[in-house]
Amino acid sequence: MPELKPFRGLRYADSERLKDLVCPPYDVISGADQNHLHERHPANAVHLERARSHTGRDERNNEVAAVWSRWVSDGVVVRDDVESFYIYRQDFISAEGRRCRVAGVIGALALGPYGAESGVLPHERTMPGPIEERLSLTKALPVNISPIYSIYRGRGELTPYLDSLQNRPTAARFADEHGILHRLWIISTPAECAMITEALRPGPLVIADGHHRYETALAYGEGVGGDGEHRSVMSFCVDADDEDLVVLPYHRALKTNVSGAELEGRMAARFPFRPIDNGTDGPAALKDSGADHPFLLRIPGSEALVEVGDEVVVEQVGHRAQAWRDLDVVALHEAILPLVLPEGVDDLRFSKDAEEILRLVESEGWTAGILLRALHPADVVEVARSGERMPQKASYFWPKAPTGMVFRTLG
Repeated sequence: MPELKPFRGLRYADSERLKDLVCPPYDVISGADQNHLHERHPANAVHLERARSHTGRDERNNEVAAVWSRWVSDGVVVRDDVESFYIYRQDFISAEGRRCRVAGVIGALALGPYGAESGVLPHERTMPGPIEERLSLTKALPVNISPIYSIYRGRGELTPYLDSLQNRPTAARFADEHGILHRLWIISTPAECAMITEALRPGPLVIADGHHRYETALAYGEGVGGDGEHRSVMSFCVDADDEDLVVLPYHRALKTNVSGAELEGRMAARFPFRPIDNGTDGPAALKDSGADHPFLLRIPGSEALVEVGDEVVVEQVGHRAQAWRDLDVVALHEAILPLVLPEGVDDLRFSKDAEEILRLVESEGWTAGILLRALHPADVVEVARSGERMPQKASYFWPKAPTGMVFRTLG
């Protein structure tokens, strides 16, 4: 069972300037974003999250630790007096024009190997490189800079409580450049904290965003040993049953040894295949398709809707869990690409931006682009419960929980 506890967070003293102080999580900060955020404010959280330095890794991490020490000693960040939960809420307008909100709890989540005992489950595969990088930073700066993002199926149990907080003053409130309203409440009364802990205890908590951060925190805790704050990690926990979670698809660009025209021919020979003419909206055709697994295939100068039935996936991986097997991204990587590209894929590029994928194909020599439909948040939980993991970069939860709303020291 997951164990979420309150903690004494550190927050920016100047809460009125949070718009200029927060930044996205490190793994979605582009080079241009990095430069812009560094210049936005000398105390922007990017100076910790993704420091800009021309020195080596160890020297850079020592510089980050020195920045943090200076912020603490100068009162840029101050520690709360008592252990607290932090209720964080986002209000925004979806791409379809719908008013949405995502509200959840930021707390200290006990660490342990994935599984029933910890109550924490992954949904995507990870890579060793980012874990090594973040572990080096954590050793130099033993601070949870940003929370992992966890979801669970709580049947809306906490929703009335979260709704009631609108009648209380906020500890922080600002609207960002995307029009998202961010609000934070601090909850420290023992009864409320106990209620929150119990509401999340049944679990499981599924990591939606932050697998590398969780595994880094686990490795750090095991390396330090003993008990203490290093045995938990800051987590933003959201009920997938009742919040307006938006999961965007990660589209793919492929580089292969075969030409785009050859790949298109192989697709057309195996699966129902409908060319998209210049007067047709390809993404709309993808969204409206009634196929089990539709994809939009783009090669230079040509676009087509590829519609794949479940029987193809079952034939390839029918012994695997159905919740996992039903996903388009699984159908693509486990069934379709192995059938049409037995030679394998030389390189993959991921982006939530369909226009970026199309640009790579048309202007930068990539063989093909493949656009996918979005996942439903509950699908992520059910796949994790099945014991399976999705392919790398299967989902993009939006909006992200920003870095800088609250920090957490590890001892």
